[in-house]
Amino acid sequence: MATRFWHSVRFKLLLVSLTLLGIPLAGYRFIEETEHFLRDAQDQALQTTAASVANLMHAHSDAFNGVAKPGSVLTFRNLYAHPLGEPPQVDGYRDEWPRYGDNFAVLRSVDDTLEARIFVGLHDRYLYLLIGVRDPSPDFGETGDAVDIALTDTDGLLHRYRIQPQAPGWVTARPLPAASDGSAETEALDVPEAAPSDSPIRGEWQSDRAGYTLELRLPRSMLSDRLSLRFFDSRSRQVLASGHMYPAEALGRIVQRSPGLSAVLAEVTPPATRVWVTDHQGLVLASAGRLDANAPLSADQQQMPWFIQDLILAVLPHDAEAVIDLPADRTQLFVRPVVDALSGRPSSLRRRPPQGNAVVVSAAVPIRSAEGVKGAVLVEQTTNAILSIQNLALQRLFGVTLLFFAVTSLGLLMFASLLASRIKRLRDQVERAVSHDGRIIGRLEDGHGRDEIGDLGRSFASVLERLHEYNHYLEAMASRLAHELRTPLAVVRSSLDNAELAGEADRHTYTARARAGAARLERILLRLREASGLEQALRQAEPETFDVAALLRHQIDGLRGSLPDCVLRLDGADEQIMLRGVPDLISQALDKLIANAADFHTPGTAVTVRCDGGPRHVAIQVGNRGAALPRDVDVLQSMTSVRSGQQDEPHLGLGLYLVRLIVEFHGGAVAARDRDDGDGVVITLTLPRGT
Repeated sequence: MATRFWHSVRFKLLLVSLTLLGIPLAGYRFIEETEHFLRDAQDQALQTTAASVANLMHAHSDAFNGVAKPGSVLTFRNLYAHPLGEPPQVDGYRDEWPRYGDNFAVLRSVDDTLEARIFVGLHDRYLYLLIGVRDPSPDFGETGDAVDIALTDTDGLLHRYRIQPQAPGWVTARPLPAASDGSAETEALDVPEAAPSDSPIRGEWQSDRAGYTLELRLPRSMLSDRLSLRFFDSRSRQVLASGHMYPAEALGRIVQRSPGLSAVLAEVTPPATRVWVTDHQGLVLASAGRLDANAPLSADQQQMPWFIQDLILAVLPHDAEAVIDLPADRTQLFVRPVVDALSGRPSSLRRRPPQGNAVVVSAAVPIRSAEGVKGAVLVEQTTNAILSIQNLALQRLFGVTLLFFAVTSLGLLMFASLLASRIKRLRDQVERAVSHDGRIIGRLEDGHGRDEIGDLGRSFASVLERLHEYNHYLEAMASRLAHELRTPLAVVRSSLDNAELAGEADRHTYTARARAGAARLERILLRLREASGLEQALRQAEPETFDVAALLRHQIDGLRGSLPDCVLRLDGADEQIMLRGVPDLISQALDKLIANAADFHTPGTAVTVRCDGGPRHVAIQVGNRGAALPRDVDVLQSMTSVRSGQQDEPHLGLGLYLVRLIVEFHGGAVAARDRDDGDGVVITLTLPRGT
């Protein structure tokens, strides 16, 4: 019957070969561990670089303005002046704002109902202010919403202006009266206005759904480095301010990038690294370097198919704590590492840009001074180098694993096919050796394989040989019984018939002949019972240690009386020879051997029994002079008899067969051979001594 492939040994071995997938898994785990090690090394390297840059910044303290006390709350902010490539259109609309969206300073009220977003730009001779206020109900007029501006001129004098339009549209800032130092009234919102003048601060005020938008332009010549803005909501009476409005030295500063600091950073920034330096409020004072722009697999993209690239990118780890983009023109850094560093704690962050596959590793340390933290250094690198190492390792792992898996699977399939073919051949041989009615009609060829299948073939051959012997035993028994029973039955039948017809004088003779035939039948049954009784005795026998030499001496002495016409001679049994076995069974085997030798010996010659005791085995030889062994006949098989002529005793051919059973029960072997001179036979029993 054909076996389906998924039920075959080949399919099962292929399933076993799937365990080879553990090799790439183990390799991937190793690559992950290597990636963790490289990550830690990169984090430490970035922390070291940031600390070195922070130490270098102590020599440039003039570029910083103020300090942050750890644990303090930032109430007022400096304003960052962004250099612009072109002047914005002052029209009160936000069409141009998206390009500056990441760099707006944001002020919020406590209840978050009022919000102001401020952008300061520099272009040519003017400073531009882009202001967006989220106010649910803006008001106009003398009591409406207002925006105040405080600045210092080049001489350090304080000037204040107010924008409070009557309606949306073009606006002009009106100057406020000069403030007296320390006067509380100068900080009030209802101070009397100064006389109208032609103010240089002009702009556009437009309302929208969220509040209003104010765009202003003022000459750079009218201010130095200080600027504060204040926003007043007339309905809620809430005030938002970027800084103090007086005195002059308390105003917020206008912060710009420091060219000198940027030049210093450019000299110490490693390749494929970006370094930021911020002041105590997170505003960028200088930056240098750039991140690795190459994709992690860019060096190998031309060598790999797209599906392998996607597979590698899918399995490469991309562990990131946040999705944050920090463009090179960012002017304020309020990311977690910088915030922690400004609080006095070194920190790190793994972020992923919205576009790209690489993760950016950031490390920030504080720049300390005697008064507090005056700034922070942020160092960034991508993980492209690590990903490239992982990519190379994964490529090699992928290629080696694929090749190894293919070769191993093919080898297992071929090996399974070889095993299956050997098993099929063994099956076919077994089926050919046994007929449909269960008779053994052939023999198995002895396999030369030394593995389990070879052992299985030899076991099958041995089993079939024993079954063949047993079938021969059964077949020979029927033939032998028919032959042995035919003569006594004929004697009994003829004697009874003659007794009926004979007279009184001859009847006694025929009756005696009938009794002799019945006795012969009884002896035949006795031989059969002896064979079955031996099998039961073998199952119940308990071995013991005894002197086989003494057993032989006693056995020969007893047989000399029962075989007066035969000379028995015993050699080699003068000393003690210990053997572990069943004495009764050994004695029974010797009886049958000696009786068989006596039946076939030449009258006037001796039957010789010899016992040789070796270190591990005991050999008992029984030899006689007479006819040689018959050709092509195994006299040790059951129901094998080579006696010729009329015999007084029935011979079923069980004597030597029973001897063989007894010897094999003891773990020994029996062999029959002709004498060296060709005159007679020698039968040798080899028995292990046992322990």
